[in-house]
Amino acid sequence: MILLTHYPNSVGKDKTSVVYQLKSHAMTVTFIHLDHMNPVVEFAVGSEVRTFRLEEFTDFWLTMIEAGREAITAHLEFLREFPRAKPERKG
Repeated sequence: MILLTHYPNSVGKDKTSVVYQLKSHAMTVTFIHLDHMNPVVEFAVGSEVRTFRLEEFTDFWLTMIEAGREAITAHLEFLREFPRAKPERKG
C-alpha cells in the first residue's frame, strides 16, 4: 500500500513537503522545498537515507524503471525458452 501524505512544515511555508510511503518495503520518498527553485528528495529504505536534487532523483528513478523492465524482459525470455518438464505418469 502506498500512503500519500502532505505535511506543511510547522517551521514555515518555505519547507512544504510531500511524503510517499510504501510501508511493506520500509520505503519513504519525501519531496522537500517544493516551493523553492531547488527542491530536494529524500529516498529512504529502512534506515538508509539518500538525498537527491529533484533532477537527480528523477534520473535515478527512471533508470530503476528501465533496469526493472529489462530484468522482466530477460526473465520472460528465459521462461519461453526453458523446456517445460512433462509430468511423469505412474502406472
